Amino acid sequence: MELLNRRSLLAAAAVGVPLAVAPGLVTPASASPRSPRYDHRYELQKDNCIHFHIADFVAWNNRKWDMQAYYHASDVYVEMYGKATYTIDEHIAAMKDILVTYPEARIVQHYPSVAQGDWTATIGHYNLEGVNVCTVARHQRGQMVEEYLFTRLLADDEPDPYAKDEILVSITSPDSQMLQVAADIRPGWNVTIRGTQLAKRSATFTRREGGKVVEQLRFAAV
Repeated sequence: MELLNRRSLLAAAAVGVPLAVAPGLVTPASASPRSPRYDHRYELQKDNCIHFHIADFVAWNNRKWDMQAYYHASDVYVEMYGKATYTIDEHIAAMKDILVTYPEARIVQHYPSVAQGDWTATIGHYNLEGVNVCTVARHQRGQMVEEYLFTRLLADDEPDPYAKDEILVSITSPDSQMLQVAADIRPGWNVTIRGTQLAKRSATFTRREGGKVVEQLRFAAV
């Protein structure tokens, strides 16, 4: 039997195919610490981003709640729709609530994906018109322990109400072609969350080339 590669597995998952073999995506068979390409930071950022891809394209799209629990800490802290949850059970319940209103909601693309250290960020583009969700997550030992979701995309002429607030977290992807090939982590992108209060935060994705801003996407929590 021909072996499925990483890309074909994720492509199948994106259209709702149940994939029992999905955890095999995390470590390709050819990976080796002895490889000249091996680097702890590279492996950390790659794996964190792949874990998030799996949590969305496989677990969420196929309603695999046990897989969501696998990739989240039991005491994961999540901010979503202006409310906070403090356990994976509460987070799963909140995700199920979304499906009451949008039963066919599935994620078809992550763009852009950003990673630095323990943090990842991406914009999930849904199969529903105009629905895009920004998620910024912190990872520890292969699980998400902290997440901030932003659901309102600000229009180009709409001011960011929290632009002058304190920075909560700011990450910038390394300039690494290997990370882009391995996990679609895009170089040149920065993500910054501003705001110190629940439901009063914003997230800005900014891409720079030669020091100049060439693309920007801004979100508010609610």
